[in-house]
Amino acid sequence: MTLSEQIDALQAKVADLKSSLDASRHETNEQIKARVASAKAKAKAAEETVHGKADQAQTQWQSVKADTSAKMAELQGRIERKREEHDVKAAEDDAEWAEDNAAAALDYAAWAVDQAEVAVLDAADARAWADARAAASPSS
Repeated sequence: MTLSEQIDALQAKVADLKSSLDASRHETNEQIKARVASAKAKAKAAEETVHGKADQAQTQWQSVKADTSAKMAELQGRIERKREEHDVKAAEDDAEWAEDNAAAALDYAAWAVDQAEVAVLDAADARAWADARAAASPSS
């Protein structure tokens, strides 16, 4: 899968997350609970896929952010040096490393979106339950 395809897939996941939230506002508590269970199963499957694809995807987001700046500065320096040296093979290796790093970050982002979907649906479920409790309680 190309980086562009991964970005398109991530964009679709985020759009699905928004649709999921919007739809949950018009669903019963039981419907939301069923979607929460489905989202958790999907997130678990995605987590296993991500863990299987790359160890980098298992790192925590803070570690990714901290390492990214240093890696990108190093990569930019290497690219500039290699451009000057006209070393095509080294430039190709640098490009592949950068693409692999981006793919791992996108895998992590997709996993994070799956986790966000579970959290959003859990919140919708909690709100629906609280609203139902408030409606069922006698007025003061």
